[in-house]
Amino acid sequence: MAMTIAVVDDDDRQKEYLIKLIKKWADSRSIAADVCGYGSAEAFLFDYEGKPVNLLLLDIEMKGQNGMELAKRLRARGDSLPIVFITGFADYMNEGYDVEALHYLLKPLDDEKLVKVLDRYAERKADVAGELVVDTENGSMHLNPAELMYAEAFGRICRLYMHDGRKIDAHAGIGELRERLSTGEFVGCHRSYIVNLRYVRTIGRTCLTLDNGEQIFVSRRLYGEVSKAFTAYYTAKTGGIEL
Repeated sequence: MAMTIAVVDDDDRQKEYLIKLIKKWADSRSIAADVCGYGSAEAFLFDYEGKPVNLLLLDIEMKGQNGMELAKRLRARGDSLPIVFITGFADYMNEGYDVEALHYLLKPLDDEKLVKVLDRYAERKADVAGELVVDTENGSMHLNPAELMYAEAFGRICRLYMHDGRKIDAHAGIGELRERLSTGEFVGCHRSYIVNLRYVRTIGRTCLTLDNGEQIFVSRRLYGEVSKAFTAYYTAKTGGIEL
């Protein structure tokens, strides 16, 4: 397993201590971890524009843009990057829940608690269906694949249609995206489309219909594969009872 972990803290001593702890944890778990430190929210955002990050350890009380403001900014653009808050005050805990923080650690830091949080994240990351990281014009973005209804290809750009109505343009070809979504929930129904079977209502010879009424082309060549995947998905979902 490999991952990139970012530590954002304007206290250099605390930041370096965290980096040291994380590297020690990664070595003990045989994890290839690239640990990056940043002294401000602004510095992190500048780098995050072109460097995907898997986990963010974030101090809240910082000069300039504080950690909570950074987290809200990421969530406002639809980024589900896992965040662990580290702070000396418990007052922010409710706000931490608002931005769906993975965990909340109080200073002075308990090393064992940090290790447990990192282990919890590693277990979560091992489930490849639980995370999708894409590059967009606004930088890297973490998405929940379960909320992706379908993807449509436009050359080297794939438009992702999310369940909440968002449309996100990812800098990836349809073939690359298909490989990254190679779980039982997703199927390529056409050279230009990948569909999440959980949102499919019916499948016809030339198109399939989603729960929201949208219709998506099904190629003649892929119809058999799509139909088989649809049946297998719902058979598994209903415990082996074919509907």
